[in-house]
Amino acid sequence: MSLSPSAFKSAKAVVDVYYKIIGEKKVYKIKNEILYPGQPFANHALQVSSEVVRHTDGKGGYLLSIGIRAFKHIELVHFEATYMTELNDQRMMANGFQSWSQARELTKNDKIPAIRSSVAYLTQLNLQGDYDFFEHTGEKGLIHSNSYTHFRDVNNVISFFGSVSENLGYTYFKGDFKNNTLGIYKDVLGKHMQPNQEIVFIKVFMAQGLDAEAAIWDSYAEFFPDKRSIKGNDNPDRHVNGWTSWYNYYGDVSEKIINENVEALQEHKYPIHIFQIDDGFQTAIGDWLSINEKFPSGMKIVAEKIKSAGFKPGLWLAPYAVGFTSRIVTEHPEWLIIDPETKKPVVAGPNWGGFYALDMYNPGARDYLKHVFEVVLEDWGYDMVKLDFCFAAAMIPRMGKSRGEIMWDAMELIREFVGPKKLILGCGVPLAASFRKVDYCRIGSDVAPWWEVS
Repeated sequence: MSLSPSAFKSAKAVVDVYYKIIGEKKVYKIKNEILYPGQPFANHALQVSSEVVRHTDGKGGYLLSIGIRAFKHIELVHFEATYMTELNDQRMMANGFQSWSQARELTKNDKIPAIRSSVAYLTQLNLQGDYDFFEHTGEKGLIHSNSYTHFRDVNNVISFFGSVSENLGYTYFKGDFKNNTLGIYKDVLGKHMQPNQEIVFIKVFMAQGLDAEAAIWDSYAEFFPDKRSIKGNDNPDRHVNGWTSWYNYYGDVSEKIINENVEALQEHKYPIHIFQIDDGFQTAIGDWLSINEKFPSGMKIVAEKIKSAGFKPGLWLAPYAVGFTSRIVTEHPEWLIIDPETKKPVVAGPNWGGFYALDMYNPGARDYLKHVFEVVLEDWGYDMVKLDFCFAAAMIPRMGKSRGEIMWDAMELIREFVGPKKLILGCGVPLAASFRKVDYCRIGSDVAPWWEVS
């Protein structure tokens, strides 16, 4: 089968579904079940069906949908559909898990390695990716991509596949160049379904065209409601530049340093729009309204200084991160996500000596976050927030929701709390969950004005 979207109208998928009956420990496994569009298969607990239809925007493309109807109260464990297709001479876009992760086109001669166990043990950097719940085989010719991908042939024909159901779980596209298969894996672990409930977990926009990358992306973007402060892709107000304290000072920023840089930018008439203060103003991660001694005048006065120079003030926060040494840990341990097996708070990363994850579904934690944004944006007067380590909100599946579903909720909540008028710069966030919710996104790892020799 070719990668042409129309070919999927009659294509055979090989489907694997694993699930539990609620109240039972046994994992039931349906393996290698054949699925054709319009020809569902079923057992005593569930039914799986698919369809392929033309996209109705008049610009071309198709929608592939694969759904599950539950006959019993079930918890999903695994869901994957695999198609035979010709991948020879194609380059596959491998989009990493979140905005720091690597994204590039790979071929049959490339591989995506797992993080070494020794490195994970010593650094805990595995927590910042998807290494703990999605297999990185490290095998040549086995390529995967999170949320969306494309294949590019030698003539620059683009075959695009983009998930439009990331609100239900992370989607992975798996290109197996050795066996010429395209797999669509849905991270449904932990998702509960009620009897007679039907959910289309896999919904993929498919399009193809010569030199058509930009046009296809415009069509794909329209599946995501535009909740940005500055709406419209062609709005000239979207194009901004700015200054950040991070890459010059990292956590050593201070009020004195901020004032010096504001004055220097003003003196030399640098044409920037946004002046953003990064990590280093707070007493602890999570205690965002507790300001350290390096900012004696407080963050409101600093914002006023920035505005007086004609710049929009921006401030860094990591809304779902809670440092080990923060007051929140001591005073509100119930605000932390608790691992149901260990009964201990979930560790979300090694930074700052380690940090836990804030439970946004806890009413107290939710109220606290809302108050933080109200103070930062309305009282202190910041016009943009750079929101970092957002992935921490969805470290584990829980409450009958998958990781990706939780991540989607987390970004919806952020936009709700920030409101329609203030800017958001996303960072450390799975991209699809932030599409058209954040105004901007930092992509790639930290950078420096020198090359590392390796």
